[in-house]
Amino acid sequence: MKLSYVIAGIAALIGAASAYGQDLKPVKGKSSKLFGYQDKSKNWVIPPAYFNAKNFKDGLAEVIVKPEKTKYHGIIDATGRVVIPPVCRTVSVYKKEKLIMAERESAPGSGWLWGVYDYEGNEIWAPQFTYAPSFYDGRGIARSADNGLKGVIDVLGNMLVPFENLAVERSYGGYEVLTKDFVRRVYDSRMNGTSEFAYPGYVIPYDPEGDPVRAAAWHIGVIGYRLYSNNLRLVQMAPGRWTTSATCAMLPIDWGDGRFVRLEPVEDTQEHPGSMEEPISGKLYTVAAILYEPDGRPVREISRWGWIEADFEEGVVYNSEGKETWMVMRDINCPAIPSFSTPLTHYHAINNDNVFNGLGIHSYELESMYDPERFSDQAVKIITGENAGITYRLPPEVPTLKMSRAINELHRTPLFRQRFRLGDIVNCKVKPVDGGVELELADGLVCHYEDRFHEPSFSMREEEPLFWGPYNEYSVVLSARQAPNGPEFTKDDVYGSGGNVEFALELYDGFDRYLQTIEIVPFIDFIGDGWMVLEGAGIALRLHGLDRRSADVRPDGGARPDGGVRTNSEHRTGDRRSGDVRPSGDVRPGDRPGDVRPGERPVRDDRVKITAPRLAPTLSALNGATEYLRR
Repeated sequence: MKLSYVIAGIAALIGAASAYGQDLKPVKGKSSKLFGYQDKSKNWVIPPAYFNAKNFKDGLAEVIVKPEKTKYHGIIDATGRVVIPPVCRTVSVYKKEKLIMAERESAPGSGWLWGVYDYEGNEIWAPQFTYAPSFYDGRGIARSADNGLKGVIDVLGNMLVPFENLAVERSYGGYEVLTKDFVRRVYDSRMNGTSEFAYPGYVIPYDPEGDPVRAAAWHIGVIGYRLYSNNLRLVQMAPGRWTTSATCAMLPIDWGDGRFVRLEPVEDTQEHPGSMEEPISGKLYTVAAILYEPDGRPVREISRWGWIEADFEEGVVYNSEGKETWMVMRDINCPAIPSFSTPLTHYHAINNDNVFNGLGIHSYELESMYDPERFSDQAVKIITGENAGITYRLPPEVPTLKMSRAINELHRTPLFRQRFRLGDIVNCKVKPVDGGVELELADGLVCHYEDRFHEPSFSMREEEPLFWGPYNEYSVVLSARQAPNGPEFTKDDVYGSGGNVEFALELYDGFDRYLQTIEIVPFIDFIGDGWMVLEGAGIALRLHGLDRRSADVRPDGGARPDGGVRTNSEHRTGDRRSGDVRPSGDVRPGDRPGDVRPGERPVRDDRVKITAPRLAPTLSALNGATEYLRR
């Protein structure tokens, strides 16, 4: 018999069963108070046995049982045969794809996950997805409960794109994906990769390794944070009668160029001193310290085991293998000086009998990590949190030739030749007062990142303090960029380009290498009394004076023909003027008054009044304000 006749026969049988099922109606038995199904003649075809029952669709019907207080769902066919047992939290029938989706436990207590089944109840995909896969033309987008990442599967049980993606979208018969390491990849209709683009600045994130304790502890206290040479110190404790103080020195490890350390909870099978019990599993944990390259690749363990010994207002004390005591400062921009002494305010010892006391996590936070969906959400949160602001690392777009000339001329003006360092840029609140505005200044700068990706669509928001480098050597410059046409941007009425500009704050390292954009605003709001204010971004910048001769040289030299940023090969360490901070933390001779040295923060008031009007959104108004300050 030919295959086409067999397929036609099967389709006819399914159609007949489906048509027969449509004639059955759910009816509640008078004596049993349970639901069954009757035909048109009101004869019982499927006896009452269910707490509730729904109409047949495509030969299948959803039925519900309630053994105690919980409802469970299942699927039966028109003969009453159980296709999907009523042990599910949710079931759905997809007529077009001839599939059944069921949210159920693969094993008692394993958590509720979605599986995929055919109309006969055969398992195509075991319960492993956090939501029902979305199928189209035999292919479906699914999200794994193991890591919270997405992939592409088919109705035959094949994995077409591994579960390694933050976002997946259909596109022209194929798919566009954003991988967990922030690579945009395109697949054609045959699932061949056709192109890819890697976002710069990706850092391999902290790995929860499928462990509920590791997942729950991330960014609780100091666990999982990147610790640099300036805020991870070797200490000698000096307990006193009323207060405890510490003498801090550099931790003698190879910090390289931008290496960092993470403190991470790990399972302790050898029961080291200070080990902590995890009450749910009964396992013991210790805290290891691991050194990483700037991109997150592990270098080596620098402490195989240890524990958080004490807590104080400015940080915590870590005991490394019972031999050394380290201090972790909560301020990521802790002064980059070789050694210092400090009192430990509100110092108190920590009880390490369990992970709740020893790591500072709450019981509900740990319990939630035993739920597969919550764990997968946390895994994605860690990936995105560790790479907040990654789209801000993209280099600026190259302007048109006409606009490039205007921007280069603008970059030669003193305002754009300023270098802003640690303490010069802070968050602020602006309050109108008589004769101007009053600024309420914060202690530092917290960046508000909104990373938006397109094709596929994905977004992430995060707030984190700006890191000024392990030696406080980073600097920020104000740059102009070409903007779209529109009244909401600053108009060029000076240099003849006929276009608009917007303004960006760009971060550079100690070697004048572009790192990222901090913020972009369409115009500058106020300049006066030694301050520049970007009210829309909530940022104030302290101006050091606008004398063209004493201004720092811009990292881009102020005159780039393409208006862009230097490539790595163009950077030199010898073209910086006096006052630039070396990566070693030294300051060159000839510093200008007001320069911030490593380990120092500028002294200023928390409230400042600016007696200047709001700037008009034109370059002539901006130049006029800076010329006034120069006089």
